[in-house]
Amino acid sequence: MQNREPIEIHHYDDKWPEKTESTYEVHIQYTNELTIKARQISQFSRPLIIYYDSQKKVNKKINSEYTYIAKLNGEKQGSLQVQQVIVGYDKNNEKIYVQYNPLGCEMNLSFPEEVTSYSIGLRLTGEGEATLSDLSIVAYEIPSSESKQELYDRYKEIDYLIVTNVYPEKNTYYQNMFIHKRVLGYKEKGLKVAIYRLNTSPVSVANYEYEGVPVFIGGEGVLSALLDTIAVKKVLFHFINEKMYRAVRNSKARNTPKIVWVHGFETTKWYRRWFNFYDNPKSLRDSLEHAKRNQQQLDFMHDIYTAKDDDIKFIFVSKWYKENVAEKDTSTIIGNYRIIHNLIDDSLFNYVEKPAEQRLRILTVRPFASRTYANDLTVKAILSLKDRPFFNELVFDIYGQGPLFDEVVEPLRNIPNVHLHNYFLSQQQIAEQHKTHGVFLSPSRMDSQGVSLGEAMSSGLVPVTSAVYAIPEFIDESCGFLAEGEDYKGLADAIEYLYKHPEVFLEKSAKSAERIRYQCGKNKMIQQEIEEILL
Repeated sequence: MQNREPIEIHHYDDKWPEKTESTYEVHIQYTNELTIKARQISQFSRPLIIYYDSQKKVNKKINSEYTYIAKLNGEKQGSLQVQQVIVGYDKNNEKIYVQYNPLGCEMNLSFPEEVTSYSIGLRLTGEGEATLSDLSIVAYEIPSSESKQELYDRYKEIDYLIVTNVYPEKNTYYQNMFIHKRVLGYKEKGLKVAIYRLNTSPVSVANYEYEGVPVFIGGEGVLSALLDTIAVKKVLFHFINEKMYRAVRNSKARNTPKIVWVHGFETTKWYRRWFNFYDNPKSLRDSLEHAKRNQQQLDFMHDIYTAKDDDIKFIFVSKWYKENVAEKDTSTIIGNYRIIHNLIDDSLFNYVEKPAEQRLRILTVRPFASRTYANDLTVKAILSLKDRPFFNELVFDIYGQGPLFDEVVEPLRNIPNVHLHNYFLSQQQIAEQHKTHGVFLSPSRMDSQGVSLGEAMSSGLVPVTSAVYAIPEFIDESCGFLAEGEDYKGLADAIEYLYKHPEVFLEKSAKSAERIRYQCGKNKMIQQEIEEILL
């Protein structure tokens, strides 16, 4: 809230339990700031919610004519994610309202009239430490609808709104980072851009800035209201779904030109990801429900691919995926489109000629949230190398996080030259790791491009990956190694070949950087995208 004095400020920092043990061990201390240290006791730890007091209730009277702004700010280390939880109760103490406010955000809570009191909690996932400088709820003597309008009016100069599912923030700076890279490029060229993260909350809206980019978080209705206030020139979509599109079509931007980036997941039949549904009977049952939702999404994509009453252009990140997946899986021929690859930040991931010794240092940076990423093939490839005479000369660094991490890497534990790092790296940290490694081991079961592969190539690492889906559109035998799908032995053989042929490593390293910079260099891709935006 700008230029308004609050009438109430409630800080929540002095009544937290000092120690909590469940599937997490959590220590909380308060001096001038609130410090939280969390450690997962079980590999199956579910998110933990800790409430401010033992009663789980803060006895504050709610005035439906006020605006209540939830604030959570501070810094965190490690994989720990912290969210502020606000639970609203009616006069019968029934829970009727729940909101989650991410670290670094301010959220307009929009309490329904039935809410008479609330409780405050912290939702924790991952491990690490957080220092919270502000954990509060601030009340202003202005109706919530008016305060939202003030927020929207603050950004009336925005020309382009990007609607997406997630975006980097203090908790999760890796989510959709490739979209943020685009936006920074747009800003450098003078385009005025804001982000809208669509979530399930129907009325509340959160707001933050990430590296100077304004970001909104809210539901369909808030998105429609925002577009009723800000007369944007175009609406841009990443990972589009029916809710996003419906919200825009229900606003004054109904006939505003639109650009839709199609990355793959949103236009792919479920059975192409069969490997995520074979673990157990529950996984098979889940696949049936997923198949239903997937078909609804594909029907929606078919409708917008063939829409006659809207001005939409589609951008595909690879020609292969457009022709062999998007069109086949939706039974369409897509007319108004352009192929523009995801950009690779070749200034951050800059090429420095590598010494031959770095072929012995192998890097993996992958999420462990899905079998799509084929981390199990990485493990099998390493185990296949284990009995070869040169194995102890190699060093493997595996970085990543996700529910599958412990299960997948278990066979590698206690192998001295395999280092397991159960956390995510920032973009800068990834670039630093690139400088000390020579081979990027990154098999896949499905990919519309492979951004992390491209980033490694830009730094001069030799990619060892799988010849599946669109990957061969970006890598060939002149600059890397392509094993057949599921062929972990082929991955291992590639690493052995590089071990035995240092001159090939040096040649492929240089060609790897040259190839990806020509094909997907940052300035080239940004310029192509801006051309489409300004049309």
